[in-house]
Amino acid sequence: MQLPKSRRWLPAGVLAVLAAGIASCQDSSGTLTCAIDADCPTGMHCQDRHCVGDEDAGTPDGDGGSPGDIVTNPDHGDLGRPDGGGLASCQGDNDCRPGEVCFNKLCVKVLPDPDCASDDDDTCPNDSYCEPQLDGCVPWPAHPDPQPACEYIPPAGQFTPREEWVWQNPQQAPEWDEVMMTPVVVALDGLPPGDTFAAPAVVFNSFNAEHGYSQDGILRAVKGSDGSPLFSVTDPALYTHPVAGIAAADIDDDGLPEIVTAASGGGDLLCFESDGTLKWRTNGANLNVGWGGPAIANLDGQGAPEIVVGAAVVSADGQVLWSKSGSRGQQPNTGTAAPFSVPADVDGDGDMEIVTGDTLYDHEGSVIWSTGFGDGFVAVANFNRSEQPEIVVVSRGSVRLQSSSSGDILWLAPPERLNQLPECDPNCGLLGPPTVADFDGDGEPEIGVAGSDVYLVLDTSGQVLWSVASRDRSSNITGSAVFDFEGDRRAEVVYADEVELKVLRGADGQVLYSQPHSSLTACEYPVIADVDGDQNAEIVIAQNTLMADAPQKFKGIRVFGDAQDNWVDTRRIWNQHAYHVTNVNEDGSVPAVAERNWLIAGLNNFRQNVQGEGLFQAPDLTARLVEAWTAACQINGLIIWAQVSNRGSRAVAAGVPVSFYRGDPRAGGQLLGTVRTTQPLYPGNSEFVAFVWLNPPMNTPLDIWVVADDDGWDQGAGAPRGENSECREGNNLGYLNDITCLPET
Repeated sequence: MQLPKSRRWLPAGVLAVLAAGIASCQDSSGTLTCAIDADCPTGMHCQDRHCVGDEDAGTPDGDGGSPGDIVTNPDHGDLGRPDGGGLASCQGDNDCRPGEVCFNKLCVKVLPDPDCASDDDDTCPNDSYCEPQLDGCVPWPAHPDPQPACEYIPPAGQFTPREEWVWQNPQQAPEWDEVMMTPVVVALDGLPPGDTFAAPAVVFNSFNAEHGYSQDGILRAVKGSDGSPLFSVTDPALYTHPVAGIAAADIDDDGLPEIVTAASGGGDLLCFESDGTLKWRTNGANLNVGWGGPAIANLDGQGAPEIVVGAAVVSADGQVLWSKSGSRGQQPNTGTAAPFSVPADVDGDGDMEIVTGDTLYDHEGSVIWSTGFGDGFVAVANFNRSEQPEIVVVSRGSVRLQSSSSGDILWLAPPERLNQLPECDPNCGLLGPPTVADFDGDGEPEIGVAGSDVYLVLDTSGQVLWSVASRDRSSNITGSAVFDFEGDRRAEVVYADEVELKVLRGADGQVLYSQPHSSLTACEYPVIADVDGDQNAEIVIAQNTLMADAPQKFKGIRVFGDAQDNWVDTRRIWNQHAYHVTNVNEDGSVPAVAERNWLIAGLNNFRQNVQGEGLFQAPDLTARLVEAWTAACQINGLIIWAQVSNRGSRAVAAGVPVSFYRGDPRAGGQLLGTVRTTQPLYPGNSEFVAFVWLNPPMNTPLDIWVVADDDGWDQGAGAPRGENSECREGNNLGYLNDITCLPET
């Protein structure tokens, strides 16, 4: 049949959009079948289980130019709608058409396969599955409950990071392209409810090397999906401190996060709206932020959150509520300010305390205890399995554990002992902000600290678990982050020194991955978050060219993901230097009363992100060829329709590659082309896509194949070049045989 002239040529993009809306299916005569009117395209209604034109074209096959002409008269029958609606119900085989059997109260065609077995090596084509009861492949909609489990467990130790995007050479203020601070990840426009794939932003301070890194910074925000710009605050009156940290969270309950950082010179705080416009500044507050950074928390569980920086608290509208001259949560003897105090409810009274190296303040600024042991970088976690946590303090080359109730030292790893490590020559340096995680999978927290020539991990009792060489003699107070990329309950360390980015195995420090890097270093560290909304963790790292002898020099921001899609899911947020999961919700809102991280199973950590729910849940992408339009091939080309479905337990984002072949790709079939899906595929959902083969052979029987999640078959591996790790990789193929294009008559 020839298409009506008004529809004889349709671009592939239009066809794909049109196809996505077609929900009904064809019976063996080529008529659209249906159960209700909603199953039919616009302009048709359901009559006697067939779609007919609202103006009644006269026959159910759509002759007469009705909308049914777009999809009628298929060369091959349909295998059934994604939700099963296209499979006729039955009580027995007599209720079904010839060649069908009644299974699970649905009429199905069985593709015989005597070796069929229902396991993870399921290789049935055309969106079907192996049904042992029938010795063959059955359309997936007939699968009885419960549905098969769908999990993908990443292989241990196979780290294959690749650069996903890089920010450099900005169009606005192009000379401000160096970064030497910890970026934050936050959704500046909020996370729409139910939008699994909404990407957050990456926010950071950049600087001009000729101006130095103590003044005249520019606050920037870029899209987490690709690094393209969102805004840059270039007004000299709003310059930031280039290496100061950022805290981002919704402090005014408007549903969008605000951004707080230090003003140029480090004396005051600037607060920006989510679009980069100024909200307020503290004029003349002399907060002396320097290389440090703020933290955001609701200290008293009432009203708006507060901003904590060192031994000072600022209200959500920019008023300094109190400021003390004592301990501020910074490393002594650095020659610069770098406060990173931590708000936490350490005594369980419902109000937060401000934790610094040797002083504990209540939320109103009163001193609860002060030890005189010396200030230092801090972390809060539980080392004694009690409700009250302990405080890790890194100070002047030592690491100590203190009681949060009294400040008493529980153990001390002094510099004299740490300096005996083979990497510490002549000493370990000052040491940077601590990270707490279960590094070795023993269920107990360990402490990771970076020094001048060493990265070391201390166990729960303060003994060195392992140490590896590094190089950070410029500041020797950088931090690190940890994440369990493989979901095996053993955290990996992500650390960047002056010349190298490393991923270290948490159990023993073995280098799993290394990448050239450059930074003069301040207190920055890489962060781990789902930056692009793809349900996989990424690493975000800041870089600059100020390290004169770096073998390779980089600047700006780089984001790394795993080339094999093996890294598990995580949150789409890392909102401040003192990040510890429960301090902020994923949408950027601040809990009125934050859960105590150290009491939650699977947490009890500091500067470590958490995996998402359903840790090993995975997609299962299938494909079936629905239709090949052979009419008017000389004019329109051969128009091939496929349905891509997700039969797994985790959604995939839009953009899944779908490739079409002449012949079986496993036997060297010819790649015709690749299209991509246009919408997310949640478990149980499907999308129709179309491909146009221009100038196909005429009067020649053709075998057409389609492969979901395939960007061109890898003949060497004998597998599709997929972009998604699936629980079943062998059932992605579909086909139609003996398609013949007829010349125009």
